This record gives sequence, C-alpha cells and structure tokens, in this order.
Amino acid sequence: MLRYSTYRSIYENAPVLTEKPTRTTIQSLKSAINSIPLFRLVIILFIAASFWTGAFSVFAGGMDKPTGEKQVIVQYGDSLWRIASLHKPEDMDTRVYMDSIRRINGLRGPDIQAGEVLSLPVW
Repeated sequence: MLRYSTYRSIYENAPVLTEKPTRTTIQSLKSAINSIPLFRLVIILFIAASFWTGAFSVFAGGMDKPTGEKQVIVQYGDSLWRIASLHKPEDMDTRVYMDSIRRINGLRGPDIQAGEVLSLPVW
C-alpha cells in the first residue's frame, strides 16, 4: 500500500525548520546586497566607455574628401564589408569607408552582386 496517497498528504509529516539564521549568514547577505549597486555602476561605466570608444573610432578617420577613385569588380562570395576592410586606409574605420563606398555607388544597403563594378574612394 502507498504511504502517501494524495499530494497534500506528503506535507502532513514534514519537519518544520525553526532554526534562526546565523550571524554570518546575515552578514554575507548584507554584503551581497551592498555590493549590487557598485556592480551596477561598474557595468554602466563599462557600457558607456564601450559606446564612447566606438563613437570616437567612427569619427576618427575619414573626415577629409577622397582624392580619387579606383574600380573593383565584385567576385562571388564578396561582401561590402570585406571589400571595405581590404581597401580602406589603415587609419580609417571600416564602417566609415563602407558608408563612403555606398554613397559613391548609390547603394541603399549592403547588398552587392558578383560581377558588379564598384568605385572605391582613395584618400
């Protein structure tokens, strides 16, 4: 025969814990709670620093006008990002160079086809 026949009967003979939390448990809980605002502040500062460096790198290069253009034929498997990263000046951010390629060629998005001829700005 089953000892517990209903869901409720499982809890009828359950022991009741009357143990008080110890002082070390309370202290560790308080220290954990006190460290949460500091942890949040560190995370917020890290995110702000990441955005600041990203925004700085976007505007760091490419403010001058290009001095010329060169032509590149898009090969199968090429992407606009890959072409931009291969042909950009060393001190320029890839996103800025990719945007200038899009503007020169009148592209609305990053989609390009194999066989297209793209004009690349030269600084």
